[in-house]
Amino acid sequence: MTNDERHSELTLTEQELLERLEWFTHVRWGAGISAIVFMAIGWWLFQVRFDWVPAIGVVAALFVYNFIFWVRARRLYRHAGIQKRWITRLAHAQILCDLLAVAALVHTIGGIENHFVILFLFPMVVASEFFAPRVACLYATLAAVLVNLIGWGEYFYPETFHRPLLVLVNGDAAQAVPLVAPGAAQHYVFVLQVCFVMTFASYVTVFIAGSIAGRLRLREEELQAAYRDLRGLEQVKSQFMRKTSHELRAPIGAVQSLLKAAGSQMALDAPGRELVDRAVRRSESMLDLIDDLLRYSRLQGATVLDRFEPVELAEIVRSAADLFRAQAEEKHIQLQVRADSAVVSGVRDSLADVVANLLSNAVRYTPAGGRVTVECGCKDGEAVLAVSDSGIGIPPGELPRLFEEFFRGQIAKQTVQHGTGLGLTIVKRVIDLHGGRIDVESEVGRGTTFRVRLPACVARA
Repeated sequence: MTNDERHSELTLTEQELLERLEWFTHVRWGAGISAIVFMAIGWWLFQVRFDWVPAIGVVAALFVYNFIFWVRARRLYRHAGIQKRWITRLAHAQILCDLLAVAALVHTIGGIENHFVILFLFPMVVASEFFAPRVACLYATLAAVLVNLIGWGEYFYPETFHRPLLVLVNGDAAQAVPLVAPGAAQHYVFVLQVCFVMTFASYVTVFIAGSIAGRLRLREEELQAAYRDLRGLEQVKSQFMRKTSHELRAPIGAVQSLLKAAGSQMALDAPGRELVDRAVRRSESMLDLIDDLLRYSRLQGATVLDRFEPVELAEIVRSAADLFRAQAEEKHIQLQVRADSAVVSGVRDSLADVVANLLSNAVRYTPAGGRVTVECGCKDGEAVLAVSDSGIGIPPGELPRLFEEFFRGQIAKQTVQHGTGLGLTIVKRVIDLHGGRIDVESEVGRGTTFRVRLPACVARA
């Protein structure tokens, strides 16, 4: 099951928040490393002294709980039945731990005398990203409470709680003086000023960040609604294609049978025989188009994923080569097959369509006397299927559109008049459903190579 299917029940906003949970853990690694770097620069370069043991302990605790959150976020991201409340709980835990870590770090390195008290604002931004304004305001209140506890605790109990920042004079530890104005943390105006500014800044940060996040959520909800509408239209289109193709196939097939019966009863030089033969060819093209439409419409649903099984790709390649060998010999095309064992997890019929479409195009667009080569096998844990020909080639300007629905290149139209333009679209869709990829190399007049890679390859003995 892919991540898209695993998270299909979540809205776009919830999916974005789920990804941000893991992203914020990466940011937290950088924040912890930055804290150590700044403390080292202050200690060694600027001769600032503080209680480094508890400060390092706080950063170490940050690394520990961040690792736990990182593991939990990874497991949550891979979980098959994600629920919104799990995302919310993990986000609450991260913000609470961040606020406590900031409070502990600020307290150990100078308290409100330290300008890095502004670090309290960063969890406010995260809270505004994850939660509604009311919840974010509660976190702003908690941040204000922590700042006031630090400030007034140091003011009323300086000997117990206050840990001032000191700076060495001429590198002499005996002449260390306060970095900030002496007694600033014991001056009620200074404490009141810092606490008021930080409280005000916390609410302002939540208001601004929440306003921006709210606008983004509104746009995401609009995108979610548009996405649901597109999915509904896609389902309607697929259902229409399946029903129409199914209903058309029977009468077209009957018409073709009648035309062939009429043609068999006519002399080769009989009047109208050429028109009957042309009608038979047209009906065959119509049936090919109907068959491709049916295959493509079936691939639009997710039911294909329920039919995965171990499939030997080499057997499919050999069967397809036997199917097209007579057509190749009729055009005097040398068909070479090198099929080593390659077992993949997939849908046999769909993978057979991939090989058949690629091989059919190679034979169809290779002039008489040319060469077509089909290879498959395991390489670096992947199944590799390569179909090469010495045919007409594809202009570079047409390569980006090669897998579009109903697209046929100009040279292809001139070489073979009739074609559905869905063969390579079906190939690309099947490969995407199997988690693989396809590459194309081509040169006009020299030939084309399609190389398909599918994951989880195992070679049989």
